[in-house]
Amino acid sequence: MAEPKYVEILSQLRTRCADLAVGSKLSSERALAAEFGVSAMTIRQSLSKLGEEGWIRRTRGSGTYVSRPVVAMGPSLTSLTEDLRRLGLTPGAKVLRFEPVIPDLETTTILALRPNEQAVVLERLRTADGEPLCHEISVYPARLKQILSAADLTRSVHETLAAEGVVPYSTFRRVRAVVASPNESALLELPAGAPALEIVDTFSDALGEVVQHVRSRYRFDRYEVVSNIVRLPHPLND
Repeated sequence: MAEPKYVEILSQLRTRCADLAVGSKLSSERALAAEFGVSAMTIRQSLSKLGEEGWIRRTRGSGTYVSRPVVAMGPSLTSLTEDLRRLGLTPGAKVLRFEPVIPDLETTTILALRPNEQAVVLERLRTADGEPLCHEISVYPARLKQILSAADLTRSVHETLAAEGVVPYSTFRRVRAVVASPNESALLELPAGAPALEIVDTFSDALGEVVQHVRSRYRFDRYEVVSNIVRLPHPLND
């Protein structure tokens, strides 16, 4: 069964938006209808879905402009790679540093290491469809060095660890807003002094052993944290 026309057009417009710079103006509904040989209603359906996905923003009286989907971190434990794939975005990473280190006292304590015991640091620039999204610095126990050294570190580290039986099962997470450093602003293509969303995770396996301590700083305009929060019932007063 053939897919609806608006879905076919949606796919083409999605690709077009991905190839255009953020802020680029799209053709009018009338021009797009003429280009694709369909009614304005069909184009309106495609644009509406495109807006829901975050690929465009529409300004009354001005026009339709290219945007980018906002990646949402939900209440369940998923990797950035999974979140990007779910949005139809291609995850990627550039390795900036991978080397053994003697971590500071706080990280040594978090990883449950002995004093002066080595760990492994991995610094990466994470991307979505080739565009910078996150600057990430991870520290791993030295016992995982062999697995990491043999891995393609431009891909999902969590998937690599899971394939070797080291599954990130839970995390302790802290989220806050920070000012991106000059280096991070350059990496993330942000204006100087721009904010970033910092998320610090300490991932543990099913036995409670820490497998990764990571500080990630995301573009403020491309990432958000979503939670479903309910009020606990109050105890009855005597």
